Amino acid sequence: LAIAGIHLSDIPSLNYDIHLFQEKRLHSVTANTRADGEAFLKLAAQIPVKVTTVPYGFEEADRALSDLAHDRFTGAAVLMMDSTTSNQVTS
Repeated sequence: LAIAGIHLSDIPSLNYDIHLFQEKRLHSVTANTRADGEAFLKLAAQIPVKVTTVPYGFEEADRALSDLAHDRFTGAAVLMMDSTTSNQVTS
């Protein structure tokens, strides 16, 4: 769940099953400056950061959420508009 904005009305209550897929940890973050982002990206370029994604076709969104909820892979699910890339793990 990500919320960005300068002004927000009251945040409605959340149903953990429906909205957070039974995850019960919420983390708050602070806003960073552009310079912070640039410094982070420079540091990330020096460190061997490995990102693992599992693409799903847009029509497979329900399956992607189910796979995430049941720990069927490690990494991030990515919904692709072109479904020909479905289920190809990329690093």
